[in-house]
Parts: sequence; C-alpha cells; structure tokens
Amino acid sequence: MNGTSAPYDGAAMLAATAALGGYFALPTIDDGEDLATLLTADAVLGFVERTHAAIAASTGGDRRQLPLRVAASSFQLDLAARLLSPAVGAATLHGAVPVLGPTSVRWASTEHHAPRLGTSTLDWLSAPTPSRAAKSISNTLLTNVFGPLAETLRATTGLSTQISWGNVISATNGAVTVMAASRPDLAPAGRELVRALLGTGPLAGSGHVVDGRFVRRSCCLFYQAPGAGLCGDCVLDATQLQRTRR
Repeated sequence: MNGTSAPYDGAAMLAATAALGGYFALPTIDDGEDLATLLTADAVLGFVERTHAAIAASTGGDRRQLPLRVAASSFQLDLAARLLSPAVGAATLHGAVPVLGPTSVRWASTEHHAPRLGTSTLDWLSAPTPSRAAKSISNTLLTNVFGPLAETLRATTGLSTQISWGNVISATNGAVTVMAASRPDLAPAGRELVRALLGTGPLAGSGHVVDGRFVRRSCCLFYQAPGAGLCGDCVLDATQLQRTRR
C-alpha cells in the first residue's frame, strides 16, 4: 500500500469534509453490516432490482422495457459518488485519505433503493500530493471495493467493467465539481487528483481531459431510460466527441 499510516483526528477531518456537501458525509454507523456483505451477488442484485423499479416509477416507463444494466449502472454510480466524494474531499482538504474498504465501511438497508452508508473505525494514509492520493485511493477503495463490485455486476447483470470504471472516474470528477462550487480554492487540487487517477490502476484510460473539460470514455447507459438525455461528460455527446478527435 502506498502512503503511511499516521495519527490523525479522524472525527474532525470527516466533519470538515462533510461540510463540503451531503455526498461528502460518512457518519458513524453502529448498526448495519460490513460493506463486504453488500458486495455479494445476492445483495447487489437485490439493490439493482430495487433501483430498476425506482427508475421505472420515476420515469413512468414500463419496467419490462428498461434494461437491467441501466439500473445496475445507476446503483454503482450512486455508490461510487457516495464513497469517492469523501475520499476526494479529504485528500484535497487534509492531504490524507481515509482507508475505505470492505470492513471499515458499513451499510444498512433503508426503505429506499440505496443503502445507508457510514463508517466504523477508520485508518488514514498520508497523501500530500495528488499523485500519492491517487495511489492510495487506487490501492484501497478501488482495489478492495469497486474492483469486486465491478466483477459482481458483470456476473449478475452483464454490466461491463468498462462502464463500471467509467462510473467511478465520472463520480470522482463530479465530486470535484460539487466541491468547487462551495470551495473554489480546492478546485485546482481536485482537478489534479482526477488527472492523477486517470493514469492510475484500473482507472487508467477511463477518461481524459480535453480543453480543460473531463470526458469519460464510456457511457453510464442512463440515456436508455424514458425521457433521459446524455450526461455532461458522456462519450456519446457529439460535441465532446469532436473535441476528443482534435
């Protein structure tokens, strides 16, 4: 693992990170289960099916006409946003990355289609530069959570791992955009972290920056839902495709 463990006031750092926005918050959860149990085929498929029903209900479409892969991608993208945002926020705010993994993150069921997430005891890794932060995030959160999740989604729903990793980098870039809205001073470090991740581990080649704008190399598939369009960073956007071909 890159980086070294160091003593930090983790509670204070998480509180400061949470102030960046709702997706940056990871509260303490005393109940629930280790995230490892959420990565199993049965649990993943259960949440994908609940997401499938929620998308169909919100768009007024026929659930039978909505590909399950759309729901799988939506579920995975939401989970990515809720775990990458705290990691990105902490890295840019504190120069340290929380070790978010199968046992340090906990989850509990809710009445909604997404699980409630929180943490138990967290270790932290020193990450004074975007490159170090990218390596630490890759060696912990990406390797131990989103790698297994991508394989489970591929096996249970047919969602390609390329789309899964595209969702992860898209969620990371989105976290920086949200963070920069309230803290524009953090934007440069956040964008550098995105660039570093684009050359690190499983996210290498998952997107690129064209004329200062992030473009992913895959599509999240949500355009297939009734009434949905393309996301701002989608590879299918014709304007962005023209930029990438320069």
